[in-house]
Amino acid sequence: MDMPTQEDQWDVLRPHITKLYYDESWPLKEVVQTIRNKYRFNATQRMYKYRLQKWGLDKKFKEKEVAQMALLKKQRDAAGKGSEFHIQGRPIQWDLAERYLHRRPDLQTKIRAGMITMGDPIPGIVCRTPSPDPVRHASPVLQYSDELLRLLKGYYETTFGLSSVLGTSSVNPGTDLSISMRCYRQLDQARIMIAAENMTFGFKLLNQSLDGLRYLVRTQDATLLFYLFDVALAFDQSHPELAFAVLRHVYDILLVTFGHGHPLAWLLRRLSHLKDEDRYDVSVTILEGVVGTFKQSGMDDRVFKRLNCHYFLLLDYLGLNGIRANASFPDIDLSSIDDSGVAYLARFADRLIVSEDLEEAEQKLTTVHSWVQDPLNQQHTSWPELQLSYYRGKLHISLTRGEWDESSEWLEKLIAHTDKYSLNNS
Repeated sequence: MDMPTQEDQWDVLRPHITKLYYDESWPLKEVVQTIRNKYRFNATQRMYKYRLQKWGLDKKFKEKEVAQMALLKKQRDAAGKGSEFHIQGRPIQWDLAERYLHRRPDLQTKIRAGMITMGDPIPGIVCRTPSPDPVRHASPVLQYSDELLRLLKGYYETTFGLSSVLGTSSVNPGTDLSISMRCYRQLDQARIMIAAENMTFGFKLLNQSLDGLRYLVRTQDATLLFYLFDVALAFDQSHPELAFAVLRHVYDILLVTFGHGHPLAWLLRRLSHLKDEDRYDVSVTILEGVVGTFKQSGMDDRVFKRLNCHYFLLLDYLGLNGIRANASFPDIDLSSIDDSGVAYLARFADRLIVSEDLEEAEQKLTTVHSWVQDPLNQQHTSWPELQLSYYRGKLHISLTRGEWDESSEWLEKLIAHTDKYSLNNS
């Protein structure tokens, strides 16, 4: 049965419509179709246009509005004044008005020829001198990082009970580690496959990883923030359109789960609007601040080490370890290593193989192998994933060395293990 288009339903869907139409500049036709498919909300484009106008979100300029703004700006430019425009209380980016004029050379000609004059003020248009802002031209790193860190600190203190004053933490590491491991493993593999232009398999892995993300979001896993940065930065340089599509998809998941004002949703929205280099700088600054917050909180040592390892790997993907992080992987006590530590050792071994430090990678994989061979450890739900990571590492090393016979043996083991534990589709 179709959902009736009542006032309360428009109010519920307003943030979703605003995000798609105004924040992300989707065409109205696509917004209508997406909302219909996702929320079973049937309304015509005409109804949407009425609502958008009522909410002050009509993006389309009217000729009279642009003409008046252009004339006002011309006068103020001559007087040496800056101009900041608002229509119905909504700030207007002047470059959008310039694009409109570029598409309307006839209107430009009329303005230059004096055929259009100021006339009576148009209701809703406000022009003012921009307020002085000492950080207006500063990097987005300076503009956003402090505010984001404050929001995220509040989020972690509220969600996990972190308190540097009390020196205690109630972070619960009890989420199913096998799911988060699989989530990260699939993202790592997707990154490799897509970089190698193997799109079919790469997108399959990426979709599986994003499915796992829903679990991390629902359980508010302590590493969720780090996964968000993984996703945000995974495809930036090689596939920017894919990067934006993935960011938008993840943002939708956060929006539905947490709401528009949640710190993580706000963070992802900010990241999606930054240039690549600024996104990297903001990400590193935020990560350093969050790791520092956890370190001061007296949180469970196991969880902190897990986050610190993830932090290191993220910086390594960004190529920043030589600048912003320690020169080596965070220390892990091999005598008491748990499944989380083994998972990160395996991921770090992958990075070492990529950088062709095969001897060091072999040492990490030896530790992984010792752990997975212990019968007591084979009772862990994460054991199949860790055994798989060992096979993948050995296969990767043998391929890098050109040892084709040995590669075939490791590939057979990997396929058999994958089939036995249904790791391809889980």
